[in-house]
Amino acid sequence: MALDERNISVMNFHYVRHTMDRFLADVCEAGVSRIELWAAAPHFYIGDKTLADARALGRKVRGMGLDIVALTPEQCIYPINISAKEAELRDRSVRYFLESMEFATECGAPALLVTAGGGYRDEPAEQALERCVDSMGLLCDRAQKLGIDLWMESLPDSFANIIRSAREIRNLMDTLNSPALYAVYDVAGAVMTHETPQDYFTHLAGRVAHVHFTDSDAGGSHLAWGDGIIDLDELTAYLRSQNYEGSLTIELTNWKYNVDPTPPLKQCIEAMRKALGPA
Repeated sequence: MALDERNISVMNFHYVRHTMDRFLADVCEAGVSRIELWAAAPHFYIGDKTLADARALGRKVRGMGLDIVALTPEQCIYPINISAKEAELRDRSVRYFLESMEFATECGAPALLVTAGGGYRDEPAEQALERCVDSMGLLCDRAQKLGIDLWMESLPDSFANIIRSAREIRNLMDTLNSPALYAVYDVAGAVMTHETPQDYFTHLAGRVAHVHFTDSDAGGSHLAWGDGIIDLDELTAYLRSQNYEGSLTIELTNWKYNVDPTPPLKQCIEAMRKALGPA
């Protein structure tokens, strides 16, 4: 299926100061049929929920005509780090993602987004990478058994000292050799790591399953379309040239959008519909 407005997806991150019901209502009113569920408080933090809650949420969302394209558990703020040196922190993090997979399955999400974390800056990065490989091996094995995919997103140097680029995701994939592991191309994140879409679709040919699709400033802030420097039409044309057919998630992480989240959502959807064209 060629890219069109049906590929638009929305994440609830910038609705963090509003209810999940407000988010879902706005998505439906905008005529979008896909969401990426940011699993965090106050909306849906798995530590506060049960698998029955996940099933109920899945039924509710589907009843509104929406599909959950992925479950994205919060993993950059809480003490979650699958590559941590401390065994107790690493083990808790692995358990967190294993449990998140169960929640993804129950709510009907076909994929779980993961990041690699990292190690101390005053120890060799190779040590953290070894721990990452061990942890991801466990997660990939479980994902295969459950029949869901893992979507790996790289993080910039300020967040991690491993898996910071498309090339490093590729190396991890080659090491693990798991059919469950795919990559995420984050448009604004790539600005932070000084990468281009070509870097992702060259190093990760055939393995880019998802795109976090926002505008960006020069520092990599995730902005509403029209608020930054990314050429939307040029990017859309490139994705089409690569036969990309996955979702394009609006992930607005700049806190300025949190007070009144509806206008930037509408701004993004209007711009994306213009660039993508109708179904």
